[in-house]
Amino acid sequence: MVTDRITNNWSSTPGRYVGVAPEEVDEDFDFERSFCDIHIQPEGLNAEAVKLAKTIKKNFLELGV
Repeated sequence: MVTDRITNNWSSTPGRYVGVAPEEVDEDFDFERSFCDIHIQPEGLNAEAVKLAKTIKKNFLELGV
């Protein structure tokens, strides 16, 4: 163990001494569908943001701010 530490410059990072499990591949993953879902989400959020900004502006005008 001491020899390993000397070889790895006294690193206490576990990755220096143990392996990493290989990433599992999901054969059923549909990249195109996921990409479309991710693309649609910001559009909905942007529309909601515009609506909320109008409400905030209206509320400020009512308060005289």
